[in-house]
Amino acid sequence: MSLKSNEVFAKIAKRLENIDPANRQVQQVYKFRITKDGKVVKNWVMDLKAVKLTESDGDAEATLIMDDEIMFAIGTGAMPAKEAMAQDKMEVRGQVEQLIFLLEPFIASLK
Repeated sequence: MSLKSNEVFAKIAKRLENIDPANRQVQQVYKFRITKDGKVVKNWVMDLKAVKLTESDGDAEATLIMDDEIMFAIGTGAMPAKEAMAQDKMEVRGQVEQLIFLLEPFIASLK
């Protein structure tokens, strides 16, 4: 299935290639559940401990659930993650406060 957020995840994967595993600031594991028409259509796990991104439904410290369009907007900087949460356009499960704010600068800088 062609999703707009695939472009964002391609940029994330490329960025992860340039991160030195021995010298990184964020070391958590995030799961992204991307929805379309209210149904989960793709899962991604971004493991910043191992510095890798995989299409999977594995375990994570925080899970972010959002529509494809919202992930695209966050990834391109058109919508801050805090705004998406405030407008109930993104659901976050797990260690929410600590982890989402560590992640936002990482993703939003993909513009």
